[in-house]
Amino acid sequence: MKQHEHEVQKAICQYLDLRGVCYWAVPNGGQRNLVVAKKLKAEGCQPGVPDITIIHEGMYYGLEVKKPATVGSRKGVLSLTQKAMIERIKEAGGEVAVVYSVADVIEQCIDWHMNVL
Repeated sequence: MKQHEHEVQKAICQYLDLRGVCYWAVPNGGQRNLVVAKKLKAEGCQPGVPDITIIHEGMYYGLEVKKPATVGSRKGVLSLTQKAMIERIKEAGGEVAVVYSVADVIEQCIDWHMNVL
């Protein structure tokens, strides 16, 4: 995860902590050696899983954190693998949103009718 995405995700987690939300981060990113990668795959790690999982009132919500646009750089975009996984989650009845800030998370929680604000 790039540094800017790290800072955004950290701020999102701080917000979710303040609101008492049941969530966890999914550490799928980063470089791993072949042995570790094979072990994680055998244990069920799936590519493209959203960065943050929220469980609220028995429902799955995923947050895919991307870096916001800045002067001189474009906002982060989804990979094909992430797009495919998001579609699988939605087909299974879950919800997923791509977020670029804490404000995006707040807006998404409102859209999802989550009483966490």
